[in-house]
Amino acid sequence: MNLKRSLSYLIVLLAWIAVISKSYAAEAKLDWTALEDEAVTLLSRYIQVDTTNPPGDELKAAQFLKAILERDGIEARVIESAPGRANIYARLKGNGAKKAIVLMHHMDVVPAEARQWKEPPFSGAIKDGVIWGRGAIDNKGGGVMGLMTLLALKRQNVQLKGDVIFLGGARNDKKKMLGAGFLLEKHPELFKDVSVVLNEGGGIRLGEDGRARLYSVGVAEKVPLWLKLTAAGSPGHGASPGDNQAVLKLIAALARIATYQSPIKVVPEVQKFYADSAAAAPANRRQQYSDLRKALQDPVFAAEFGAARDGVPLPFRRPCR
Repeated sequence: MNLKRSLSYLIVLLAWIAVISKSYAAEAKLDWTALEDEAVTLLSRYIQVDTTNPPGDELKAAQFLKAILERDGIEARVIESAPGRANIYARLKGNGAKKAIVLMHHMDVVPAEARQWKEPPFSGAIKDGVIWGRGAIDNKGGGVMGLMTLLALKRQNVQLKGDVIFLGGARNDKKKMLGAGFLLEKHPELFKDVSVVLNEGGGIRLGEDGRARLYSVGVAEKVPLWLKLTAAGSPGHGASPGDNQAVLKLIAALARIATYQSPIKVVPEVQKFYADSAAAAPANRRQQYSDLRKALQDPVFAAEFGAARDGVPLPFRRPCR
């Protein structure tokens, strides 16, 4: 995670939450350099808490975050949904004039093979302005942004019109809900008067001046298409298997699926998103983004567009076409 960009996101997040506060004159008192340094240190330490899933073991992460929150006088609850699997919940109270918002992230990370990393994946190493480690972006970086927001609001004694909730969730397993779904089912009172949830999936595009130029939200999620292939062939001996083998037919079928290029279809929502956000795109892309459907008729641009994000959220990959 880039350190300069992470601070910009934190500033934007704090400023956004200021909208639901009575006043934010205290903002001027914040030492942003100290806040950035603290955020970097906490993210580095958070990465070192190995929550590889499977098995998840988010309880360790929840206890780590709880200690930090309680150090600043913020009451936090660790709620276990299964042995070793846990969620953390903390709430800063407002005066009730506005509904609450939730700053949510998941605490587990996907497996990492150390030999494929430049730095050990659970080292939290800080080198050349970058924090290295599994979860730095997905999603412990987002978790630290929410954590620092809560800490800053508490330290500045901001008078909130609505509650601000910090939530670190466990990942669901194949058989049952262990995270937010578990909490909604077993502890619905925790989400009383909630109107907005800020989670991963959107983004903030910053201009060259470091100011936010575009706030994007996720409007849909990719879903899997499960395929079950059955092939039949002629039986034979391993010494002379023959050409009509079921396994060879499966390999050929999988190769066709892997290389299949579905037709490009720009749905109205995607067309409008790019048109509306074209002004915030890189200068060399603004004209194409203003009419994405037309621009994608150019095979050169279509290939470039499908291969790079250009810093703009890209709801366009083969599974989404």
